[in-house]
Amino acid sequence: MAIDSGKGHHHGLALDTDGKTPRPRRVSSGEPELLRLIRDVVSLVYGPQVNGPST
Repeated sequence: MAIDSGKGHHHGLALDTDGKTPRPRRVSSGEPELLRLIRDVVSLVYGPQVNGPST
């Protein structure tokens, strides 16, 4: 997972095993949005059964 940080928004992406980016995303620079992005990436890796705090 990589995040390109900016003042107003961030770009996040993750690479799959083929080196492709299945879900690049632009998110606003707030904690709830960043946590949602991280949760979605973890869900891609470990499956949707991984739960954390909902935002």
